[in-house]
Amino acid sequence: MKPVPPLAPPLDHQPSSAQIAALIALIGRDSFARDLAGVLADSFEFQSFHIFLYCKAQGPAALANHPDPPAHARGLQNYLAYTHVINPAYRAYQQGQASGVYMISDFFPKDSATIDQPDIDVHIEENELIGYRTPGWPKNMAEVILLIALPNGTALDFSFLTPLGSAQTTACRAMMTQLYPMLDAVLHRQFALNPASLEAADSPANQEDRFHDFGGDILTAREREVAQLILIGHSSQSISLNLGISLATVKTHRRNIYSKLQISSQVELFSLFLLHMK
Repeated sequence: MKPVPPLAPPLDHQPSSAQIAALIALIGRDSFARDLAGVLADSFEFQSFHIFLYCKAQGPAALANHPDPPAHARGLQNYLAYTHVINPAYRAYQQGQASGVYMISDFFPKDSATIDQPDIDVHIEENELIGYRTPGWPKNMAEVILLIALPNGTALDFSFLTPLGSAQTTACRAMMTQLYPMLDAVLHRQFALNPASLEAADSPANQEDRFHDFGGDILTAREREVAQLILIGHSSQSISLNLGISLATVKTHRRNIYSKLQISSQVELFSLFLLHMK
């Protein structure tokens, strides 16, 4: 997947020399991530965002948040604990996504499925871009994501939350497109000088094995693959293309999954999966 192509934003979306200087002044600090969040909030007036650290061997960590503490602290906690494993941006990182500026919708499967029933654990909501909402996460928000890969295989995800369909989303995307080259250079210089400042204070648990083990004592290896693709938003047609099997075979696997797990809907599959992850 290619990054969002550069836009042609109006002049007020271009960082000023003072803003660029504020970013450069952060290089080398032990408190780099927290101070960077302050610069992004104060100098660029971003209202709500997170700086996540992604690591192959561990779960994601929030290096900084704005505001801090965030208004949706419970949602953030739930995301870091378990729902990140089916989040499109996190899954894109796990699959080697290139650095760049993206909308969360850029990470969806080309032929993604919709989930059309309410649920009490993960909130299945058709108005949400990814089809569900982590419990405690704010409603109807777009996410502009700036993803920067670091030399050690980790990556930073700058996730900016804006009201869905708003002018703020367009402005944020335009500004991040302009800021991306500067932030990329600043972060790589910071990593070279003070790599410890871009590490998590705590080591969050790696949930990838638990994600792949879902249904392991009941489902076959192929059925687990199908279940995982369902959970991250693939339709039957998309599963067929990804696994190189017929649509009829996908439907058979889906029926077998539901039968073996004693469920009857995708919503129940989500709920059972989240119970497994907790």
